[in-house]
Amino acid sequence: MDRGEASVLKSKTRLNAILAGASVMALGTALPAHAQDNAAASAREANNTIVVTAQFREQNVQDTPIAITAMTGQMLEARGQTSVADLGDFAPNVALEPATGLQGNSIAAFIRGVGQADSSFALEPGVGIYIDDIYYGTTFGAVMDLTDLERVEVLRGPQGTLAGKNSVGGAVKLYTAKPDGTGGGFVEATYGSYDRLDLRASANFAISDELFARVSVVSKSADGYFKRLDYGCVNPGEGFPATGDGGSDCVLGTEGGRDLQAVRLALRYAPVDAPFEVTLRADYANDKSEIAPTKLLYANNPNVRSYVEGDPAAGIPFDSRFLTAPDSYTSYATYSNGGNYTTPFGIDRQVAPGSFSVNPQGSVESWGVSGHVDIDLADNLVLTSITGYRKAEGTSGIDVDGSQLAILLQQFNYSHEQFTQELRLSGQFADGMVDATVGGFYYDANDILTGRNQIPTLLFDFLSDDLVTNRSASAFGHVEVHVTDNINLIGGLRYTNDKKVYNYSRLNVDGSVPSGVPLTPNFLLAGLNGESGTFKGDRVDYRLGFNVTPIDDLMLYAQVSTGFKGGGINPRPSAPDQVLTFGPEKLTTYEAGFKSQLVDGRVRLNGAVFLNDYTDIQLVRYNCPDSVVLSCSVPSNAGDAEVLGFELETFLEPVDNFTIDGSLGYLDFDYKEIKNASTQVTLGMVAPFISKWQLSAGAQYRAELPGGASITPRVDWSYRSDFWYNSINNDYNKIDGYNLVNGRITFESADGNWSLSGAVTNIFDKFYYTGKSENVASFGVVTGNPGRPREWSVTLRRNF
Repeated sequence: MDRGEASVLKSKTRLNAILAGASVMALGTALPAHAQDNAAASAREANNTIVVTAQFREQNVQDTPIAITAMTGQMLEARGQTSVADLGDFAPNVALEPATGLQGNSIAAFIRGVGQADSSFALEPGVGIYIDDIYYGTTFGAVMDLTDLERVEVLRGPQGTLAGKNSVGGAVKLYTAKPDGTGGGFVEATYGSYDRLDLRASANFAISDELFARVSVVSKSADGYFKRLDYGCVNPGEGFPATGDGGSDCVLGTEGGRDLQAVRLALRYAPVDAPFEVTLRADYANDKSEIAPTKLLYANNPNVRSYVEGDPAAGIPFDSRFLTAPDSYTSYATYSNGGNYTTPFGIDRQVAPGSFSVNPQGSVESWGVSGHVDIDLADNLVLTSITGYRKAEGTSGIDVDGSQLAILLQQFNYSHEQFTQELRLSGQFADGMVDATVGGFYYDANDILTGRNQIPTLLFDFLSDDLVTNRSASAFGHVEVHVTDNINLIGGLRYTNDKKVYNYSRLNVDGSVPSGVPLTPNFLLAGLNGESGTFKGDRVDYRLGFNVTPIDDLMLYAQVSTGFKGGGINPRPSAPDQVLTFGPEKLTTYEAGFKSQLVDGRVRLNGAVFLNDYTDIQLVRYNCPDSVVLSCSVPSNAGDAEVLGFELETFLEPVDNFTIDGSLGYLDFDYKEIKNASTQVTLGMVAPFISKWQLSAGAQYRAELPGGASITPRVDWSYRSDFWYNSINNDYNKIDGYNLVNGRITFESADGNWSLSGAVTNIFDKFYYTGKSENVASFGVVTGNPGRPREWSVTLRRNF
């Protein structure tokens, strides 16, 4: 429905709402029986009529010629999905995981094998994250809560013309529930494993006949499921002193705990007789959760010995003794280094300015405001303005070696600030034969990364305070030509101009500038302080396609579309001559698909097959023969590849009240060229986070009880095959495939006001890893991030 039609129907909609409310009151106790008679049809209709806005206008997802997984807020609740990281379990060829501890509170997001796992502000995401059409320009702080959403759209394939840069793999779009003045809300409490306590509430109300409001709040807390053990306490005979009181269980602390509070407010002004509508939103979140659990999997560095001068355990090497039991949620990480340690430069002891400890936390405090304005300029012509400001600040600390020894300890403070503005002019022309949108987009971000990096084995112990400015502007157009009632042509074009500046600060921990004198602390970094690098680039993306409807409830489509992931500057130079830029990744996708609804909506089957032409892939060089420092970590455009894949999604309702949903994804990644051997990537390797197979299935049955109440059991299963976490594939960073099964059962009262749910996630208590970090060559260390174990919860909800 376009804005012109929406404006005309405003008063009718309100009248219908009033009449519907009066009808409900008149029906009284007869309503539950009537609801039972129509429950199956309503659920089926809701599943088949999800409205999306992927093409700048409202469309049924089944009428949109894009590979989309769309879920309503009710669907998310039925599956128990509460975070962005949960969405990848049920969308084909999608991986959304909390990043490794090295990356702080960020997300590793990949769609169809394209994405980003590094949270550095110098690097761009490969999957666009949007909140109410506001682009969020970094992976840091993107593990967002899904409370009180209207819907989620997961778009697969490059969205270069529709969404813009960095949506090259696809996009994840979150839409919060709008205030509509109809009243209602809910209060919900959840208690579960590890003293989990979640509280959620939302209220939707009218302030006046034309001004509506919605308020949502959430609080989540839980103890960590991963224990940090005191090595000296657990192994008293090895000479290491205990580092804490430990108690009888020798526990220093935990990882994986949750501590989140958030609030969201929305105001919607919709005057009946005026040709405009305004929605204002504001939100605040304070996430003080513990860092993602990090388990030491490999330890072998003969250059590292006990660090405490005079320690009776002096001389004990860093080796497998610091590994805890396999498949256990434990480590010996102390998140602290002492003041003395052995180095590989022939110096027996290198004295640091003092001991260094960090907090094992992945905190993010964020807030944002936005304004969405629609103005009817004429019949079927709407001007839309979307303005947003967001700021996020956070801290993360990581003890990479997971032991009492001093190898790599880091503390980072992140600050991300962004402003976005989008203007769109949309309309229908030629008696409805043409739908067209033109517009412009502007993005302005300022990022700061401060921290301390203590790497004793390389004589590094320095402070960083880097500033990154990121500007992007684009102009775009999208057109759909309805040639006949059954044939549509689609075209799109977007021009983007980018500029990014990275300013480096490298200081000794006492605030002085590294001297450059050999074998003094941080001498390799001399000359980097005050350096800066600049990246500039522009890009044109396009989309061409068509779709046909040969019979009712069957749509066929084909298209070619492009997108890119922005270029940048090396964020981790070891010398000034490593301050180098790299260009954007580029993707062209050839795709054909179908969408179908059969048997009166009881069967829905959607599918797509695609070929990605993936060029200038950003890979890291680890050898820089032209630099004064041979060892390096420099991103470069060093790879070209082809990716062949297909996807299927289905929804079945074989009998009333019994539904089955499922998905299947397949990816075949094939490097065609590696342009620089120093990346250590070879043609037989594949990009990170690419599982050849990804499957999911879910089933639920709503059983009606005497008196009108109901009970609904649901089970969900997901599987992904093996994948690698790093571009350089080896056994150290290979993650074995795994199956996960979740279950939930919900009792709902006859009037729908009360519900009680019990849930178990990871029912079979599968031990698996969501990520691995491999630093064998540099530090002799491999770590992994265990996924959550089996957990139970009970939820009580009151709707009003």
